[in-house]
Amino acid sequence: MTTLVRRPALFSAALAPVFFIGGTVVAGLAWPGYDPISQTISELAAGDAPTRVFMTAMFILTAVCHGITGVFARGIGLPGRIALVLAAASTFAVAIFPLPTVAGTSVQHRISAMVGFVILAIWPVLGMRLRRDYPWIIRPWGAILGTALLATSCFYFLAVWSSPQTGTVGLVERIAANAESLWPALVIGVLALADRRRVRVLVEPD
Repeated sequence: MTTLVRRPALFSAALAPVFFIGGTVVAGLAWPGYDPISQTISELAAGDAPTRVFMTAMFILTAVCHGITGVFARGIGLPGRIALVLAAASTFAVAIFPLPTVAGTSVQHRISAMVGFVILAIWPVLGMRLRRDYPWIIRPWGAILGTALLATSCFYFLAVWSSPQTGTVGLVERIAANAESLWPALVIGVLALADRRRVRVLVEPD
């Protein structure tokens, strides 16, 4: 019997939101005067930010987690797994090409962040499975629902991000980015439960 999720993916999917969401919270608290409502997550890793090293490490750890999840989550369709690995590469690029300063900008950083946001929004539908013996979350309606929710928040953030006068860009970004960080963990959790049920059916006598 082929397992839907191998053990490394269980840990990586669970740790990704811990590193990303927890990292942004800790970094924000460690920077006096930082405003998570109006300032972006990227500013926490900017070249002159006091939290640069810590937040860069959180980006890298999150990227590693997404990559491991893509490799070891066999229950997800191959295009979706490839998308998770590409999302990991984009997150690495975000760490490698930080904002030069808190008030500065970087073409490489913006492209890396935008690509990562889009890939993490569309991977659920790319990982869709059609067979009825797969869990609901990766079958058509679950996969489409996941991408619809993530894409809506993602593209709303990109619209807000393109308007410098908006004072809530940090808040909108966190809603979108946190959702994208949590969805793989939800998918892997459901797949792991399906694995346990399959084992129980095989082990228990009729």
